[in-house]
Amino acid sequence: MSDLTPSNTNTAKGTHTVTLAAVPENFAAAQEQVRDFLESVSCSMRTLFELDMVVEEVFINVASYAYPDSTGMVSLDLTLDREKDFLYLTFRDSGIPYDPLRKKSPDLSAPAEERPIGGLGIFLVQKYSDTLSYEYAEGENRLTIGKKLD
Repeated sequence: MSDLTPSNTNTAKGTHTVTLAAVPENFAAAQEQVRDFLESVSCSMRTLFELDMVVEEVFINVASYAYPDSTGMVSLDLTLDREKDFLYLTFRDSGIPYDPLRKKSPDLSAPAEERPIGGLGIFLVQKYSDTLSYEYAEGENRLTIGKKLD
């Protein structure tokens, strides 16, 4: 179930929005949209790998937790600042309000078997992002991730 709906495409300005059903298996379609959007930009394989990880983690979290009683939608707004070689990804959903940036970072010094389950995903998102912000506005969760393209 892909339900891929590209919209608001304006590659001249470096923007693109894609809307997908918020189901875990759609994370790969979201990753593909990001890679396609970046085709005209030279960036390292490492950066592409890190973006893949970020998109997978955020998308699957939205799909798994934002809509507990139904399947909702998630939109991904992509904006490219060509002058600064910077990509902004904004994940938007109308699910349960949740600020992932308030989650306490996991204690990586503790042995794995003593750590609580969860929390590592947002830690990886923070590690692979250059900027992060969250807001809840107009009935939407909006998580914006900035990534320097190298």
